[in-house]
Amino acid sequence: MSETVENQKLQEQIYLDYKEKVTRYISGKVPDPHMVEDLVSGVFVKAFAALSSFDAGKASVSTWIYTITRNVVIDYYRTSKQFSELTELTAEDKGIEEQVLSEEMLERLADALLRIEKRERDLIILHYYSGHTLKVTADIMHISYSYAKLIHGSALKKLRRLLEV
Repeated sequence: MSETVENQKLQEQIYLDYKEKVTRYISGKVPDPHMVEDLVSGVFVKAFAALSSFDAGKASVSTWIYTITRNVVIDYYRTSKQFSELTELTAEDKGIEEQVLSEEMLERLADALLRIEKRERDLIILHYYSGHTLKVTADIMHISYSYAKLIHGSALKKLRRLLEV
């Protein structure tokens, strides 16, 4: 079995083992259920990005995951004040929708989609452009729903980062 396949199985197992616990913790700290889902995905994206540097001699997987979870919640509250100030400033701007939907933005999005992994791109296209739910998308891609949500969160994070530049 290749290292990539083993790594994916390890990631999926960690996700399945800790997703519910992480969701309960974040739900107790963040009232918006949509934000909870985003933050949960963010926890696992960060965890999997740092998985190769995880040292079982220093901490257990659960301690490591909960530390990441706590830090994600802290970061959320640290940045949410700035975001709400920005939202108030742009709320009166009637032209914002036209800017977001502009042809230039669509071109940038297409370029960004080409720069993410094929699995992430396929999931985004099936979910957003074909209109499939994440559950149906997971079935089409022959992956678990939980893993589809993880890939979805990772892909959106990468796309946001690519579109910020």
